[in-house]
Amino acid sequence: ALAQIVDTFVVGIPTFLFTLALGFNLTNENLSDSELLFVTVLFIGATLMYNIAGIAVWGATVGKRVVGLKVVNRVDGGPVSLSYAAVRALIPTAVQLVPAIGPGLALVVYLRALFHPLRQGLHDSAAGTIVVKR
Repeated sequence: ALAQIVDTFVVGIPTFLFTLALGFNLTNENLSDSELLFVTVLFIGATLMYNIAGIAVWGATVGKRVVGLKVVNRVDGGPVSLSYAAVRALIPTAVQLVPAIGPGLALVVYLRALFHPLRQGLHDSAAGTIVVKR
């Protein structure tokens, strides 16, 4: 949970500043639908790129490093390929987009790790990854 909070700030703050630099006033309740869509797609895209690159290149995002965790290939403990890092990142992102129940579904994706013998969330099982201590 702490890793996720750290990662949210690592992605969120630069993305927020970037939207301000583009001239968006995110404190304005009168954002048009197209402006809101643009900002949402920007944040989702930045989050996906951050998670995919972090796992594929370094085996961890900044948040995971802070808490001493690393994501590895379940088969041999080696690095996670770009395609499997993408699968791992896309699953929780995709389920969060389901109207009304998305956040609950995302919680299921992550909470499954509490009950799985290898501590795998659904996204880890789909990507063939496990989270280990550094």
